[in-house]
Formats: sequence, structure tokens, C-alpha cells
Amino acid sequence: MTMISAMANGAFEARIEALEHEFGAILAGRIMDAEAVDFLWEARMKERYLGQHFDICFPPDDEDVELSRVAVLSAFGGSWHAGVCLVDGEGQAVDLLWQQTFELRELAESAFARGV
Repeated sequence: MTMISAMANGAFEARIEALEHEFGAILAGRIMDAEAVDFLWEARMKERYLGQHFDICFPPDDEDVELSRVAVLSAFGGSWHAGVCLVDGEGQAVDLLWQQTFELRELAESAFARGV
């Protein structure tokens, strides 16, 4: 599955610039690190379904929670990012399994294609 993000990348970059302007570059970077799954997911340019995710750590009352592993390619903050998110049945990213940042799109696309 490949799709274009609903948020245009220019609009997302404007949000990052506003964050840096309001809090400064260092604090904005810390916020982006803390909220990495949201930034990666919202700025996605491509996504690819990798399969169902089964987690043995869920409490027994959450057995009906279905999560999927989705590879994501994003561009924000002047860099390219590839990663794998856990996505719920509503299409919302709930966790980040891994993320790498790249200077070159080709390297990010290669990591996105591997998606492991």
C-alpha cells in the first residue's frame, strides 16, 4: 500500500519552523524526538503494509486490539526519514518500532524498501 500524506509537506515544514521559532531549535528538536512517531507518520510520503503485529505484552482485556506494521518514508526538518510504525485499525500510528534519518532520498528509500 502506497499513499500520499493528507498534509502537504510544505505545510508540515511550516509547522516545524513555527515550533522552532516558538521554542528554539534545541527544544524543538527534543520535542520532535519525543513525538517521533507522530512526526514520521504525519509527514509520510509513502507507506507500505508489512503485516500484522502480535504483541504478547497487551493486557488480557486488550486482546481485540489489532495492530499492523507499516513501513514509512517521510521528509521533514531538512532530512529524509525511514521507519516502521505500529498502526491501529483506525489508521493512527501508535508506536514507532524503528526510525533512521538520512541526508539523501536514495538511502532513505532503500531503508524504506527493506522495512525490517
